Amino acid sequence: MQIQNHGYLFSVENAVNNLFALLFCLSVCSFSFAQGGAEHSLSEPLVGDNFQNFFPSGLVSSNINDLSSRGLTRGTVNAPLWSGPYWPVHQGILGARFGDRSFPQSRSFIDNFNSFQANPSDIYVQAGALNKLSPSEKYDLLIGDSNWTLTRIMWQPGKSIYDRYKYVPTWTGLCHGWAAAVSMGIKEPQHSVVVTDVTGKYKIEFYPDDIEALETYLWAQAILPTTVIGHRCEENPIVIDPYGRPMNEACLDSNPMTWHIVITNKIGVLKNSFIMDSSPGSEVWNYPVSGYNYSYFNPRTLESSHSLQASVEPIQNLTADKFKSHRSQKTRYVVGIMMDVFHPALVRPQVGPSNGRVTHAESFIYDLELDENYNIVGGEWYKENVRPDFLWTFPLGMKPVVYEDSGLPDTWDNTSSLPDLFAAKAKLASQRGSILSKIANALLQQSL
Repeated sequence: MQIQNHGYLFSVENAVNNLFALLFCLSVCSFSFAQGGAEHSLSEPLVGDNFQNFFPSGLVSSNINDLSSRGLTRGTVNAPLWSGPYWPVHQGILGARFGDRSFPQSRSFIDNFNSFQANPSDIYVQAGALNKLSPSEKYDLLIGDSNWTLTRIMWQPGKSIYDRYKYVPTWTGLCHGWAAAVSMGIKEPQHSVVVTDVTGKYKIEFYPDDIEALETYLWAQAILPTTVIGHRCEENPIVIDPYGRPMNEACLDSNPMTWHIVITNKIGVLKNSFIMDSSPGSEVWNYPVSGYNYSYFNPRTLESSHSLQASVEPIQNLTADKFKSHRSQKTRYVVGIMMDVFHPALVRPQVGPSNGRVTHAESFIYDLELDENYNIVGGEWYKENVRPDFLWTFPLGMKPVVYEDSGLPDTWDNTSSLPDLFAAKAKLASQRGSILSKIANALLQQSL
């Protein structure tokens, strides 16, 4: 597909395909895995659901007594994590005009798209209503792209989906980009930034949420080595056995053993965030985990306690254990866990200061199987559809860049116009559906 406008010809087919790949291989927020259909016999983690993937050094505690004695029943990351939008497909991704009160922000893609079509970007510019432009429109204007390349690409995935299905799911978007940026320590924009476009004609105010949008998209399109634990469950609804246990192997993880060891070591010990898909079904909601705390319960009596000793039960005493046929052969004891998991919330974009730090809590209930030395060897979830699906992260220190960033300084004098070289390279990147990290990061630094 090609679009010709104002005498400038460019191809957007590859850019749209790349964006589809981002939305539906990472964020549909998701990952692709080989999946099994047979019932898994044991309560041990599946192949691929290995906590060691997060800890290449191997220095991990998997002993329930050790975790308790070290005070690791609670933990938080080093720095607070910020809330942000997930820039959904049905609202045009970064093409959503959140600063324009007339923009529908509807759950219906076609309502939003028709509003965009009826009100071309040029009309806002001619009227001097630059603050009503979307994040992608402000970026296009900054780099002098009169074809509005990036903005057109933002609307294309939703249009293609709608043309085929007459419906765009409201959960698809850039939650993986937001979660990655937050978990990797990207700082929250604090103030609006006013910059002059490449032509020197327009002064453009980027709100904090505009800058968050660019950082979110930058991380969403990042081609970086990704560490993943677990498999994506694509069933809706999830087929379960009479005891509430998924029949499909891909819907069994993350195993409670994997989950417990990862969160207590990654956050409790290392104070580093990671990302969980909090929805065990076909939808994927990526959240950066910021903290946790847990107490115990006895799996025989179901009595809650802060005492580990009072809650650990020998396996032979669990005569009514509904998971008996699935227990690991190494199991000698079982202990129940009630854990509150904390993560920043997804919020709507807004004009002015950012939404800050809105925290949401998830309550996970599960048991852990222990061997004769109280090492964790498996476990079972107790609440249907209330558990994480898969876990993932990028290696620490990684930063997303695009090819066109090469040869550019990290920033420019913000008292002057965007340099021609930045604009030229940004236009080339836009044709691939990409943005320059040098522009997004410069705006972020100025906002701090």
